Amino acid sequence: MHVCYFGTYDRDYSRNRIIIEGLRENGVRVTECHVALWRGTKDKVDRVAGNWASPRFLVRALSRYARLLGKYGRVGAYDVMMVGYAGHLDMFPARILATMAGKPLVFDAYLSLYNTIVEDRQLVGRDSLKAKLVYWIERAACRMADMILLDTEQHIALFRRLYGLPADKFRRVWIGANDRIFRPLNPDRADDGSFKVLYFGKYVPLQGVQYIIEAAKLLEGHPDIRFELVGTGELKSDMQRLAAEMGVGNVVFTDWVPNQELPRRIAEADVCLGIFGTTDKARRVVPNKVYEALAMAKPVITGDSPAAREALVDGENALLCEMGNAQALAQAILLLKRDRALREKIAQGGYASFLQRFSPKAIGATVRGYLDELC
Repeated sequence: MHVCYFGTYDRDYSRNRIIIEGLRENGVRVTECHVALWRGTKDKVDRVAGNWASPRFLVRALSRYARLLGKYGRVGAYDVMMVGYAGHLDMFPARILATMAGKPLVFDAYLSLYNTIVEDRQLVGRDSLKAKLVYWIERAACRMADMILLDTEQHIALFRRLYGLPADKFRRVWIGANDRIFRPLNPDRADDGSFKVLYFGKYVPLQGVQYIIEAAKLLEGHPDIRFELVGTGELKSDMQRLAAEMGVGNVVFTDWVPNQELPRRIAEADVCLGIFGTTDKARRVVPNKVYEALAMAKPVITGDSPAAREALVDGENALLCEMGNAQALAQAILLLKRDRALREKIAQGGYASFLQRFSPKAIGATVRGYLDELC
């Protein structure tokens, strides 16, 4: 099978790399027909949220799509066209090209841009023209696809409700983690008797970082428990201010570290944290950080949500606690600190789940099965 992986997707984004490498590990020939358009995630979000009409961006977009069409002319015969994440705008030329070639078109929507921009992060008003534009683009992109990939059944239910699409158009593909980067490592850490709790990720509403800080405050009576929060984002200054106002002394804020450094930080942790926010989106996702911790055989605590229940089993491959509840999170951390056997059971169960279901090879096998079915 030959797949034309098409678009202006972020080549370094883990979702795209995992699917591409996973397909290749399962004997699929993948030709990347790609041109870079976006200057990072912020640029992409800003443009999709409505700042696409600037003359400079339009000129840049037209030149990039002209180059993309030139590259497409050299791809040759293929069996399926896939549009990588986030390829909402790419779906318009992709639909024309796939139709002309008589080939099916798969859209890796991954998650909803409309929900992220309008409902979760509230970057634009729900009734604004920008919100309506984002909705129309996502709806049109989905309707043009022969098959749509999303990360959870909860997201599939959202897309069906938002855009009135049939269930048989969707397939679930886990996010997973890049096992070339995230794999079990021996911790390079002095045994100082401390118990390290690690959070890494963006400071956005669905993460629920405020509950981590509140849990840290509740655990100040255990001086050996230390928290490290790694990352950046729009709410970071708010969270630092909250920690200062509460007088939390067992939390260290660290700026984002490169992928080469992050595995070492994870290896040094005793427990890794997922998400604990109370937004609707938080209940629909299992974030990258959870899969990355599983890939490194680290015990994970994350919010008990419908999406988490799709991938995880409480007490077997993760510890699930009530979302938006700092007391529940603090109790879960204490439980794993005190029960080394449970901590090890969850770590090994999580790693076994990763190898079986969430590795690039396992995800590639799943996607290949969907493509075989489509063809």
